[in-house]
Amino acid sequence: MKHTSKQSMEGFVVRRQAPSQRPQLGAAPGSKPTAPHSSGHDFFAGDPESGSVELPRPLGVAGAAPVHRSDLSESLQALDHKPPSTLKKRPGRLRRMLHPTKKKVIILFVLLILGVGGFFAYKVFANTSRLFSGNVFDLLGKGAVLKEDANGRTNVLIFGTSEDDPSHRDAGANLTDSIMLVSLDQDAKNAVMISVPRDLWVKYGEGCMSGYEGKINVVYECGSDDGKDEPAGAKKLMGIVGDVYGVDIQYYSHVNYKVVRDTVNAVGGVTVQIDSDDPRGVLDRNFDWMCRYKCNYVKWPNGPANLNGDQALALARARNASGGYGLGGGNFDREQYQQKILIAIKDKASSAGTLANPVAVTNLLDALGDNVRTNFSSSEVKSLINLARDLPSSSIKRVSLVDGGKAVLTTGNVSGQSVVRPVAGLYNFDDVRSYVAGKLTTSTASTTQPTIEVLNGSDYGGLAGSKAAELKAAGFAEVSTGDTPTSASYRDFVWYDLSGGKKPESMSKLQSVLGTAPSGTVLPSGVTSDADFVIIVGNESY
Repeated sequence: MKHTSKQSMEGFVVRRQAPSQRPQLGAAPGSKPTAPHSSGHDFFAGDPESGSVELPRPLGVAGAAPVHRSDLSESLQALDHKPPSTLKKRPGRLRRMLHPTKKKVIILFVLLILGVGGFFAYKVFANTSRLFSGNVFDLLGKGAVLKEDANGRTNVLIFGTSEDDPSHRDAGANLTDSIMLVSLDQDAKNAVMISVPRDLWVKYGEGCMSGYEGKINVVYECGSDDGKDEPAGAKKLMGIVGDVYGVDIQYYSHVNYKVVRDTVNAVGGVTVQIDSDDPRGVLDRNFDWMCRYKCNYVKWPNGPANLNGDQALALARARNASGGYGLGGGNFDREQYQQKILIAIKDKASSAGTLANPVAVTNLLDALGDNVRTNFSSSEVKSLINLARDLPSSSIKRVSLVDGGKAVLTTGNVSGQSVVRPVAGLYNFDDVRSYVAGKLTTSTASTTQPTIEVLNGSDYGGLAGSKAAELKAAGFAEVSTGDTPTSASYRDFVWYDLSGGKKPESMSKLQSVLGTAPSGTVLPSGVTSDADFVIIVGNESY
């Protein structure tokens, strides 16, 4: 019989030792091994030429039948074609194959969350550190009680400079061309906004670059040494505004002119009601360069206007320049629109949609961090945020000191300069203080009887008094009268609900008496009132 090589079976190499090389079971150490088979084959037995191969019999099994090569091939083929369901599964190996990938995905996801959270935390920390004093983690607490005056109100002075305006870098960068007093009641959840005319003529109390007296927009520049000492300048401005208006001011917020643009863009734009004394709306050609003189950049009809950041900033600075219309009050009208824009930003920033948008919140933090400085601490800001969230716009009263028939300020001329001064006379602010105190007291008071103000918007005298008499006869006790700044836009009577929905029974009764529904919840431009309901009678009411 022929011997076969170790590669004689379909190319497989036999690596098992030959019988002559293996020690036999039970053999003495060092003895010469003997072959178990007489055939002389080292592993297989049988005849390769005939396809019959005899495998070695298992040890201890006598007379085991030989296994033929053809039978082995058939068994392997049957195994190859066996259905997957009958094969033994190896879940351990599968888990070992998938686990590294799954682990990488989880790690990547965690890193992504940590990265986004870390970036957001950095933004909060960085901007909070720039904005407020105190610990940034105070924002996570309950919040400190805001400082109050003797009447239980918190008063904040907001003033703007334009050091970031390229056209003002060489001169006028630290003049405060926008000044506003905001008075808050934390318990009653209401606010009063009163603008301070930049041209108001006051005494400085010390020598400044312009002398010992002049326009109030120079006070911060004088007190801060031209912007070098912000806290000192803010303190001086707070003191003079507080003296003029008879108000104890606890806080300040110093903003630059870009804060309007950046915050409006951060919240995705705002809507502001245009209600000028001109039926065409408003127009100021001074900003047409922003569209390369291919449009009227500041031009809107009366009604709601959707503004982006640049448009809101332009409206906040507009005042009938270059043959415009609808802003006949000049700076006084501009101040009213500044108040409206501020309220619109507050509403949009505190809305659920904005607060749920991480990108909007981050942009808002950047806008504030880049453009605002204040003496609020972090813990006080938390209380301020809570108050802003719970304060409906209907509870924010906008007060004007130049309303027709009730004005306590007027324009004049001092040393050849156009200025704003008290109606009672230069430096006589007694009436101003009394008027402001009355507005703040009215907002603080809480009564069950609705307050109604009837304003005469016609060219005829006595109409407001007649309508007030009708209302008193119908059972309304708290009824006052006054005049609107102009009668150009009023025909028949219109009325407004400023109660914020807090007096539905009174509104229903008033609607029955007047025979018509309210025209809205926002008064026309230039018209202000602290009453729950305001009625304006026009020419056709005569």
